[in-house]
Amino acid sequence: MRKILAESLAYLILISTPVLAGNWWENIKLKGDLRYRHEMIDNEGSDARHRHRIRARLRIYGNANDYTNIGIQLATGSDNPVSTNRTLDDGFSTKSVNLDMAYLEISPKWEPNMKLTAGKFKNLFYKPGGSELLWDSDLNPEGGLADYTVNTRFYTFTLIGAGLWIEERSSDKDSWIAAGQAIFRYHIDEKKTDVAFGGSRFNYINAKGFEPFFDSAEPMGNTIDANGLYLSDYELLELFVEGNHKFDKIPVTAMFDYVTNTAGHSFNIGWLMGIHVNKTEDPGSWAFRYIYREVEKDAVVGVFTDSDFRGGGTDAKGHEIGGSYQLANNSTLNLTYFINQIGLELNDKEDFRRLQVDLQLKF
Repeated sequence: MRKILAESLAYLILISTPVLAGNWWENIKLKGDLRYRHEMIDNEGSDARHRHRIRARLRIYGNANDYTNIGIQLATGSDNPVSTNRTLDDGFSTKSVNLDMAYLEISPKWEPNMKLTAGKFKNLFYKPGGSELLWDSDLNPEGGLADYTVNTRFYTFTLIGAGLWIEERSSDKDSWIAAGQAIFRYHIDEKKTDVAFGGSRFNYINAKGFEPFFDSAEPMGNTIDANGLYLSDYELLELFVEGNHKFDKIPVTAMFDYVTNTAGHSFNIGWLMGIHVNKTEDPGSWAFRYIYREVEKDAVVGVFTDSDFRGGGTDAKGHEIGGSYQLANNSTLNLTYFINQIGLELNDKEDFRRLQVDLQLKF
């Protein structure tokens, strides 16, 4: 598989830039990871569920020319936009592999601070402390994005603008996102302390009156009408802040993320706060995190938010507790426990518990 991927991308590079034909292998890189997970899900009113899951990803990327990069990633999973996991079941059946990313990056010579990205690419919007309040970490959006960054000794300032394509309809209006974000990071102490803050605007064009995205039968917590159509538009305003400080040799990150759907008339607010302590870098190192969040029904689009919290979707609150320990080079043991309540209204609540134990290997 690795040889086939390398040769395929090499062919693309060769036909687009013959000047590189003599040393194409120097312009290609490979990276990947494998995760084995045991998961327990305990949803009130149902028997506890235990399952074993794998995630495998292989990414190949290289230089097409002096200012253009190409990337392709294959991953396990189904067509679910927020999960590349595959459950071990179905009588030892073979597991599918899908196109998870296919993109190009252009860094114009005339503007070194700018980068243009198009295709299906890694989510490039800033998420304070890795927040998944709006976006699941496995979501790779599709469309076009431009970012402009200014770096100085004392601060970093970034502007991002994007058009993301959700649904193309041959007999009706298309659904897409007009997005913008600004991030300012101030370096209080060059080696120990910095603070980042900023805001985002995500306007979903043609959401209200249309079927839920991806799975038309599953609104993922969002409000729908009697015909199963979105009852609200989604015009999201996000505000966030993140602080980082190193205590001796232990880095600590604290974050707060807030979102409101300005097109919603009620149940339109979500927020998240948390802390990360230390990080895994070398064998024997460890990390810990704690996160609390509340997400009302129409605060965000349910299908794109964190797929692990409350089982995926909105209209929930609760805790996420996690820790990691590095066993060896590129090998980490991770544990995550969710203690959540689904349903924020007084008469519609159920408890949700989820335990994940992961062995993560990278190359």
